[in-house]
Amino acid sequence: MVCGHCGSREGLSVIQEFSNSSSLSQAISLENTPPEIRKELEKALSQKSKKISTFEPTNPVSMIQSFANDQGIIDVAGIIVELISSGLSENDSKEQVSEWMQQSEIEGMVIRLPSGELMLL
Repeated sequence: MVCGHCGSREGLSVIQEFSNSSSLSQAISLENTPPEIRKELEKALSQKSKKISTFEPTNPVSMIQSFANDQGIIDVAGIIVELISSGLSENDSKEQVSEWMQQSEIEGMVIRLPSGELMLL
């Protein structure tokens, strides 16, 4: 083992193992928090983690592409329904799709038509 921070190989031991990066990140944040406010942070993080869905969509780009018709018009409502059926709440699904579409517009993957529809390029 090598310390990722200082490169030392001496005096290292495994204190705890984590199955995912978010758990590791949370543990490191708590360890780096002053003891007098650590309990408050733990409480806030546990409430936040209850609100966050564990949903992880496959690939947003492929999902957007699969919901485009022959003319390239994207069925945004269809993507939202798909996300809802995969376990994401309706509000979170709408927010997620909105973010994807905005990012896709920025990247030049889609354009917004005068009708308000989005077209895959």
